Amino acid sequence: MKRPIIDTHGHIQDAGYPIGSTLFIDAVTMVDTLDRYGISELWVSPTSALICGADCRYHNKKQYEEFKKPYPDRFRNYAVFNPFYPEQMRGEFKRCFEEYGFELIKVHSWVQGFFLHQSGMYEIMEASIKYNVPVMFHDGTPPYADTLQIAALAERYPESRVILGHSGLYDSYRAAILACNTHDNVWTQISASTVSDAKEIISKTRHDRLMFGTDFSCAGEGRVGESLIVDRINIIKLACSDDEVYDLIMFKNAQTLVGII
Repeated sequence: MKRPIIDTHGHIQDAGYPIGSTLFIDAVTMVDTLDRYGISELWVSPTSALICGADCRYHNKKQYEEFKKPYPDRFRNYAVFNPFYPEQMRGEFKRCFEEYGFELIKVHSWVQGFFLHQSGMYEIMEASIKYNVPVMFHDGTPPYADTLQIAALAERYPESRVILGHSGLYDSYRAAILACNTHDNVWTQISASTVSDAKEIISKTRHDRLMFGTDFSCAGEGRVGESLIVDRINIIKLACSDDEVYDLIMFKNAQTLVGII
């Protein structure tokens, strides 16, 4: 029997990223791709909203209208906010969580160009607690997105649920292991790790804090981008020989995090 997959790290390619791109991958195409690889649910954020200075309101709304509304059971949605515009951000909290029904927050401080420990980020963390939604961070690219900076936010806000979006990437994966094992409110996505790094992450991190993510739709058009899905599923298969732990990573921990089991 085929085992289910929840991909907790995806993006909507909604034009504008990289700068000047006009590429838009529609929801029908995305769902067709998910079906081919056995992915039951993809957690997505609007890529273009993550550009420094982007109008998050426009891109959040586009994601809601073109992905969440027509496919509520296939996409779980990250809202994106811009802490450089606090008044606008506060209005967007209400819109995304009370009107759109988004379930998560995505922070990409490296691309968005802001330091994590400042008042705007603190407001985002407080909103995550108020609306009971996890916050996923791009991590592993200092100085703007250092893994231990994010762990410090988790420590400052113990009622929050914090997701490390790349398990520290290549240089900070041991910091991600430390963060998960130290803080009860930190989870980590194995997304972009090498096989050897993934083996160490899986063997040394508490197993109930591991999740799977592909970062799909950020690696080119059409079938070129799909190679990312194949590669990242294969990395988990090669790095994890325990069937029970594999299931925790690929779907069970994600279900537990968002309270659907």
